[in-house]
Amino acid sequence: MAKELYVGKILTNEMITVGKQLVQRLEATMPISASFWFYVSEAESWHLFIVSPRVLTEGPKTVCDTVVNTLNADNDDEYALSFFNVSVTDVHHPYVSLLHKVRLSDQLFDRRLTGVGVNGSGYIEDAYIYRLYAAKNEAFSHLQSPAENEELAVAMA
Repeated sequence: MAKELYVGKILTNEMITVGKQLVQRLEATMPISASFWFYVSEAESWHLFIVSPRVLTEGPKTVCDTVVNTLNADNDDEYALSFFNVSVTDVHHPYVSLLHKVRLSDQLFDRRLTGVGVNGSGYIEDAYIYRLYAAKNEAFSHLQSPAENEELAVAMA
C-alpha cells in the first residue's frame, strides 16, 4: 500500500512524480486542458489543479468523482496523493487565466515558473506546469497523447 504524500510549502520531486502519474491516468479517461501544481500563498501549500472542459458540461462533482476514483484505484506507486491537495476547475479559473497570460509558446509542457509578474495582472509565486494548452488553439486535442501534442507543436514551430 502506498504512503500518503505530504504536501507543504516546498515542491518536492515526489510531488511532481505523483502528480504526473495522476494526470496520465486521468488523461486516459477524460479530456484535460491543463494540469499544474500552483503554490497558494494564502494556504502556504501547493495544490494540484486539474482543468477539464467536463467541469462546465457535466459539473465539478462528476469530475471530482473521476479524480477520487482514480486516486483510490489500486496502484503500485510508492506514494499516494490525497484529494485534499487536488482542485478540479474549468478554464475560467483565475490561476488558469493568469498562466495563459504568461504564454511562452502555444503550449507549456513540464515547466516550472517561479517569481513571474504578469503584465500587471498578477504574480505567480511558484508553479509547475504539466500541460497548459492554448485556450483558442484548436490544433491541440485534449484527447491526444501528450507526445502527439508535443510533436504537433514542434511541427507548427
